Amino acid sequence: MSNRPTVRMYCKAETNYSLAIRDGKVILARANPSDLSQHWIKDEKLSTRVKDEEGFPSFALINKATGHAMKHSFGATHPVQLTLYESNGLDESVLWTQSRDLDKNHGGVHDGTKIVLWEWKKGDNQRWKIVPYCKSLCYLQRFLLKLKFKKISFRF
Repeated sequence: MSNRPTVRMYCKAETNYSLAIRDGKVILARANPSDLSQHWIKDEKLSTRVKDEEGFPSFALINKATGHAMKHSFGATHPVQLTLYESNGLDESVLWTQSRDLDKNHGGVHDGTKIVLWEWKKGDNQRWKIVPYCKSLCYLQRFLLKLKFKKISFRF
């Protein structure tokens, strides 16, 4: 699974923070494409068989650095859990779904924020985006940042 493409997850309340693992907990950390704990594998192997009440397909989120899957918490107000991912099993506690985008505003994001399940309040801190990590894009961004601080002249 280590050679699979990875995704970045962040919430609408603060897009400069990514979902990561620190000290065995799922938290928000300042976005850093070089930090493998912020890279997640979206395993959609069961998406055709397991769907939510609205018919959205399921997927598991496996951390690239640790191999642990993000698991539902014990209930509202409890932090999400981590468990070693078994790709051959059917553990519904590690399956998530992505619904259509709704909209609203809220907050509460800082470095180290623990990820907790909560009843739906329509807050921006409850609205998550999952986007592919693109190595070439990351390298291009770093290259462009370096160029930004250098004077470049061309001869014809």
